[in-house]
Amino acid sequence: MPIKAGEAAKGPILSHLISLRDRLQPIEGRLEFGGNERARLASFLKLESLDDFSFRYRLEPVSGERFRLTGHLSARLTQACVVTLEPVSEEVEEAVDLECWPQDQIKEEVEEEQAIGPEALPDDPPVPIIGDQIDLGALAAEILASAINPYPRKDGVAFDWEDRKAMDEGKAEGPFAELEKLKSKKRS
Repeated sequence: MPIKAGEAAKGPILSHLISLRDRLQPIEGRLEFGGNERARLASFLKLESLDDFSFRYRLEPVSGERFRLTGHLSARLTQACVVTLEPVSEEVEEAVDLECWPQDQIKEEVEEEQAIGPEALPDDPPVPIIGDQIDLGALAAEILASAINPYPRKDGVAFDWEDRKAMDEGKAEGPFAELEKLKSKKRS
């Protein structure tokens, strides 16, 4: 069921929990998201369609209840061109290499690094393990959301905009034009 504009999601749009309790061997798998899941995510991300979406993963224990997540995300989707609103197809292929830590360890590490300074924080923070589970469905949705083109354009289309009003009046309109008008009125 699509999410309506302005409606808050109750939990993740996609969810696929993996239990990591007492895991000493790597866990491998592939998530293939079905039509209803893809439709919900497409609606949430404001896509025209999400025709294919899968996530191949490997979770390997490293130390101290921490895991390394590697894998590959793959998707085929269609978005509206930001200039013409025509459909634009896109294929997303994203390599994944992240660390997964128990939630309390992340908090402790972030507090220590913030004391040192913001430059000490990693580019990709660890994925939280909550309880003994990790939600690979929610993580896959998050990775896809960050990988899609935020300004899709149909091939050969350019955004050429001219301020007709300013051209007719013979003066340029800029971001401070309205402020200049107010300033002129105040002087009068």
